[in-house]
Amino acid sequence: MTAIYGAAGTDGRQLAWPLLDEAVRLYWGWPSLPPVDRSPRGKPLFRGREDRWFSLSHSGGLALCALSGAPVGVDIEVVRPRRARLPQRLLSREELARYDGTWEDFYRLWTLKESWCKREDAPLYPPQRAAVPPGCPRKSYAGAGWRGAVCCHGAPPEDIIWLEVSCEKEGPI
Repeated sequence: MTAIYGAAGTDGRQLAWPLLDEAVRLYWGWPSLPPVDRSPRGKPLFRGREDRWFSLSHSGGLALCALSGAPVGVDIEVVRPRRARLPQRLLSREELARYDGTWEDFYRLWTLKESWCKREDAPLYPPQRAAVPPGCPRKSYAGAGWRGAVCCHGAPPEDIIWLEVSCEKEGPI
């Protein structure tokens, strides 16, 4: 099973670790975060807990956290216009074939790509080559001014559980 938690405020970067701390308390009943290490590529992992996985993302004033019993990746992006050629530079041929030309759709495709790379602990660059395989369990999420996605093992959650968290706690790394 996978769960996704979200938080909104003024700075998503400051919300990410407090959100993870609250999410592990709610989802797994842990009193606090265990020590966190990093994979050789830099993916954060719970030390000594190969049975518990997480992924964090933040953009603007938003943060997402995915928790799972298997590798998982989550991404969120605030929708904003960028350089007109960015989609052609970053999306694979398969993604461009499905791209409808809007920034909302670009961020839908981009968050899927980034969440898959996080799940796999794989390089995102060159992004034209990284495309989410058709059989990967995934789901896109959307709200006013943002797009998000999860790639997981098993059925992705239907909804994000939004929490109110305080930015008083700092992350472990």
